[in-house]
Amino acid sequence: MDRVVDLAPLWGRIWARRRRILVLVAAATIVTGIIAFLLPPWYRADAELLPPSEEESGFGLGSLLRGIAVPGVRIPTQVTPADVFMVVLQSRRVNEQMVDRFNLKKLYNKKFMEDAIKELQEHARFKLTQAGTIQISVEDRVPQRAADMGNAYVEFLDRFNREVRTTKGRRTRLFIEGRLAEMKVELAAAEQRLAQYQVKNKAVALTPQMSSAVDQGAKLYGRRMALEVRLGVVRGYSQGSEEEIQIRQELAQIDQQMRDLPTTGLELARLVRNVKALEQVFTLLNAQYEDARITEARDVVTVEVLDAAKPPERKARPKRGIMIGAAFLLSLALGAGLAILKEEEQTRPLMRAVSAE
Repeated sequence: MDRVVDLAPLWGRIWARRRRILVLVAAATIVTGIIAFLLPPWYRADAELLPPSEEESGFGLGSLLRGIAVPGVRIPTQVTPADVFMVVLQSRRVNEQMVDRFNLKKLYNKKFMEDAIKELQEHARFKLTQAGTIQISVEDRVPQRAADMGNAYVEFLDRFNREVRTTKGRRTRLFIEGRLAEMKVELAAAEQRLAQYQVKNKAVALTPQMSSAVDQGAKLYGRRMALEVRLGVVRGYSQGSEEEIQIRQELAQIDQQMRDLPTTGLELARLVRNVKALEQVFTLLNAQYEDARITEARDVVTVEVLDAAKPPERKARPKRGIMIGAAFLLSLALGAGLAILKEEEQTRPLMRAVSAE
């Protein structure tokens, strides 16, 4: 049989001490209201960035190595440019620039840079949404300054991307430039050896079998040289990575294929093959060199802004109504609970006395 709870005694205890409860509720509500109105208002400005691509961010090796089509080699993409953007926005480098630009040590009344950065991090939030966009939220007591700080984060992120892309483009250009100079010397020497052989041996024609072997060998050699260039660039960024291991495995496969070529072995076939292979590599390096020069010199915006931060019209906190309402309900519940407990404490000795008699 279900027990029926009789609330009448509890209500009676509360009603008997209603004046004390009302005093407690009024005091708590008034004090909380005073505190809520004395707290300085904070305003939050929001900016949102579109999902960045490797081409826009300047972080992808694919943008630096575009044009080298090598089967079987894939650049790992576990870390997206958006993830890198989040790390950059929260980095000490960007936060120090924010502190210096807005004189936050004075604003936050902090003596040391480290303390000012910690205070700034409490008022700045970065979120990567499911759609891939990046939300930047900054709080400040002045609406215009909150918007300026949100847009400054976007500016510093874009500046960092440009510096990184320019640095990577310069390193890639210098590496390819060196290989291109070496290739010019090798190609000139190969052409000279072929010309001397043809002069010495008159006009010697290649058989169809020899021509096929020469073409196949030239293609394999060209792919091998392209992989070596790519390996040199990758090692400059991430030595010992999974990508480097994949490239080395591809080189081993090409070496095996070159050893399996038919040994038609005439000197003319070897000389013609070397010239053709070096010509292919030279053409490839020229294309890569021009691409690296464009990447290094390009100065475009790397961050696509969906919504720029604007001065907020309403404060973000404190929520005065919520604070006052919460104080009213909590104090009411506390007063009722104390009234019930007080009544039980007063009733308990009387019950013991009756039991003793």
